[in-house]
Amino acid sequence: MKKFFPFLILFLCFQAAFAQEAGNARLDEVSKMVALRDTFGWTTGGGIGLDLGGMGLLNPRVGAGANRVGLGGLGTLFANRKEARWYWNNQFSIQLSAQRLGRTQTAQPKVGFQKNLDVLRLSSRFGYKISKDDKWFVAIDGFAQTLALKTYASNYLKPIDENDRVVAQLFSPLLATISPGIDYKPNAHLSFFYSPCGTQIIFVADDAIAATGVHGNDVTRDDLGRITDYKNTFFGLGSEFKAGYNNKYFNNRLSVTNNLRLFSNYLDEPQNIDVLFSNNFSIAIFKGLSLDLLAEYFYDHDVFVKKDVNEDGIYDVTINPDGTTTGPDRLGRGGQMTGAFLLKYSVIF
Repeated sequence: MKKFFPFLILFLCFQAAFAQEAGNARLDEVSKMVALRDTFGWTTGGGIGLDLGGMGLLNPRVGAGANRVGLGGLGTLFANRKEARWYWNNQFSIQLSAQRLGRTQTAQPKVGFQKNLDVLRLSSRFGYKISKDDKWFVAIDGFAQTLALKTYASNYLKPIDENDRVVAQLFSPLLATISPGIDYKPNAHLSFFYSPCGTQIIFVADDAIAATGVHGNDVTRDDLGRITDYKNTFFGLGSEFKAGYNNKYFNNRLSVTNNLRLFSNYLDEPQNIDVLFSNNFSIAIFKGLSLDLLAEYFYDHDVFVKKDVNEDGIYDVTINPDGTTTGPDRLGRGGQMTGAFLLKYSVIF
């Protein structure tokens, strides 16, 4: 018995050591679960970026130029909720920019603010986990885009004469999509969403704007290109793919956000793919304040853009009430490219 006693003590010591190790492992597991639970619930925040510029000249010398005032910016709000089995992400953004150039000759158009950029966007996605890990979700994705301010044919914020007509305004047009599908998230920075049955609607609330047929709503034209009949809507059913990437580099000094949307309409020329590719590169200056570079490409086969036919750098095209155009330039299909530098302040509420 005395010879057995030291072995018993040694065995109990080993048992205590193993129990302590198992207990520590269990505590680590519980700590991880608590930390994971702390990430659940709502996360809200937003940011605002300003695009300000100006130059004033008094008694300018010949060749010096003219006065200029530019103002605008980018605002974003987000509200995301995460739970053990599901998530719900929401984002609203607005891009607005206008400029005013001084006159150097009486033959120039009136002085006023001209619109540079005007975009309102709202996106939402709800996903429910269907795999043991956090990679596969069944999801439904919603997206809407319109503009905030009236746009006149002259591109000024106010009409330059009695013939200057409104060609776009809030909800004229409105692009909206609703798509059920599968969301795959291989890691915390990357996501891929695909829907084989996405719906896309273009709605033009104003009849006079819809009658021009430039925003993608359904129209009927005669042999001369004049619109003889129109609808305020366009409906598409097709395949939608979305990819998103976000990450930080250089000790969180550089933030990169990329989003790609592709849509093919089964009902009309599915080989023509609609594209929205947006990129944001943010360089941190100090806490909350950053310098942002925004770059975006947009193409919709049903939406016309202005074409600089004579390559003089001026998009001089007039849209007539019957849908025809006059001027040295014309409307056509093509991609719109947008780029901007912004001083941005971001905050988590």
